[in-house]
Amino acid sequence: MTNCSDEPIFSGPGMACMCGLIASICFTIQYAPQALLNYQRKSVKGFSTTGIIIKLVGACFLMVNSYLDSQPYPVVLYGLFNVIQHSIFMVQFSIYENKLDFLYWLLFPFFPYVLGSGIPSSQLLTNYIKPIAQVFSHFPQLYLCYKSQTTMGVSLISQHLNVIGGGLGLIMCFVLKPSRYSTYMVYFNSIFQALTLYYLSIKYNEFRLLDKKKQKLPININKITKI
Repeated sequence: MTNCSDEPIFSGPGMACMCGLIASICFTIQYAPQALLNYQRKSVKGFSTTGIIIKLVGACFLMVNSYLDSQPYPVVLYGLFNVIQHSIFMVQFSIYENKLDFLYWLLFPFFPYVLGSGIPSSQLLTNYIKPIAQVFSHFPQLYLCYKSQTTMGVSLISQHLNVIGGGLGLIMCFVLKPSRYSTYMVYFNSIFQALTLYYLSIKYNEFRLLDKKKQKLPININKITKI
C-alpha cells in the first residue's frame, strides 16, 4: 500500500494521492449545500432522516476501520468528514423535527472504535458496512422523492460534489490499489447516488445546476410520513 506522504507530487502515485485528497475535499464540503438549504428553509422536509442515520453508521465504520487499518489518509479523511457532516444533520433533525432523540446518534462513533480495537478480526466483516450502508441509505431518499414527486428537498450541488469526489476517488483507487475492495465500492456508490437523483430531477422537470434559496416543495409533502 502506497504511503502518500512519501510520493513525489508529479509521479503517478503522487498524482493519484492528489486526486484522493481533492476527492476528500469534495466530500468535506459535499453536504454543506444541503445543510445550508435546510437552514434557509428551517426545515428538513423532503430530506430523508432514515437515510442519513444509515449513512452515519456506515461513515463511522469507514472512519474508524480505515484509521485502525492504516489506509491511505484520503480514505480516513473521507470517513471523518462524512461523520462530521451527518452529525450536523442529526443536530438539524433534532431542531427542525423537534426530536432530541436524534442527538444520541452523535455517540455512535465510539461503538466501531471499541469493536475494532477490541476485536481486530471483526474488521473483515465491518469493512463492508460502509458500502452496504451507502447503497441502502439511498433508497429511503429515493422513495421519499418518488412518493412526494419532487427532488426540491435535496441539494443538487451536493450531488455534483458527489460525482466529482467519487470519480477522483476511483482514480486514486485504480493507481494506489487499496487493500480493501470495499473502498472502490464507496466511491462508485457516490457516483451512483448522484446519477439516480439527477434522473428524478429531470423526470420531475426540476434539474438545476445551482440550488434556489427558497426551493418550493409540493403542498402534499406535509401529508407524507417521514422516511
